[in-house]
Amino acid sequence: MFLKIGELARRAGLTVRALRHYGDIGLLVPSKRSSGGYRLYDRKDVARLYRIQALRRLDLSLAEIGALLVDNDAGGLAGIVERQVAQLDREIRQASALRTHLLAMQGQLQASEEPAIDDWLVALESMVAGAKYFSDDELRTLASQRNGQAEAVAPERAELTALLHELIASGASPESPQSQALAQRWIGMLLAETGGDEGLLMKLYDMHWNEPSLHSLTGVDREGMRFISHAMAFARLQLYAPHCSDSEMATLRAHYVAQTDAWPPLIAEVRQQMLQGVLADSAAVRALALRWQALSLAKAGGDAALHIKLQDAFRNDAALRAGSGIDAPLAGYIGRAIAQLGTAMVPNP
Repeated sequence: MFLKIGELARRAGLTVRALRHYGDIGLLVPSKRSSGGYRLYDRKDVARLYRIQALRRLDLSLAEIGALLVDNDAGGLAGIVERQVAQLDREIRQASALRTHLLAMQGQLQASEEPAIDDWLVALESMVAGAKYFSDDELRTLASQRNGQAEAVAPERAELTALLHELIASGASPESPQSQALAQRWIGMLLAETGGDEGLLMKLYDMHWNEPSLHSLTGVDREGMRFISHAMAFARLQLYAPHCSDSEMATLRAHYVAQTDAWPPLIAEVRQQMLQGVLADSAAVRALALRWQALSLAKAGGDAALHIKLQDAFRNDAALRAGSGIDAPLAGYIGRAIAQLGTAMVPNP
């Protein structure tokens, strides 16, 4: 069976001019010509055209494609198909992330006025930011958690954001019961978004802290993030009350929250070293362990006995660990690093 150039162009989604150009440069020479001089393409030519188009999608130039193609090379065709499948997989992941992002935007549109063009540009910037902080697997995890929840979560997020702005504008203290309740709901929402993954939670914090473009999209800037973080610290502080005496709680109230801002970047640095496979006894991780040790003691006002109580409470109380950014692998990793310093401490922010 032979196809004329017009039929092949139509079925391949190309122009006749493009096919003629392929022939002129020797990339796709038709196997036969009719008695009237028309170009005729057979099955082998169509297979070759598939290879050309597949390689074009991999951003190769026509010259590069010509150098790669060998007629009747079935193995070569299999390799091209494999590469195209991998490319399609990447595009599917990107499309899935875009779909999730647009669902979130849809929720915002339903809850507020039409965004201006700058808001849409900010949304695009946020997609780029995500790729900087998360691996493909992590983005897929976030997408799977968000799928089907975007519309349900959007009203709660809008409500919490509005309440956050009200509290900050009114000069409310992060220590107030209303502020603490807000922080607990906010962290609960993020944990649901990350599937309870403390590592992803800290990456979200790191991304939103360091990417100003996201502040306009989410309505939460660094001031708002700091307010939530401090309010959560006050809420967590109350959880230590069953484990401490009145005098120890007074010490905690004087020192605990003051260390709040230093913990997230330190936790992020330690997790990065762990994920990169850096040994816990390396010089870099020991330096982080020293900072961790100093923060832990400062939180307890330098009281070693109180610090031990905090360690035990953090280890045994799941409510204290929730939203801390520290999971069992990270705790074990930094614990081994601190042990190298000569004084083992179980981490607890």
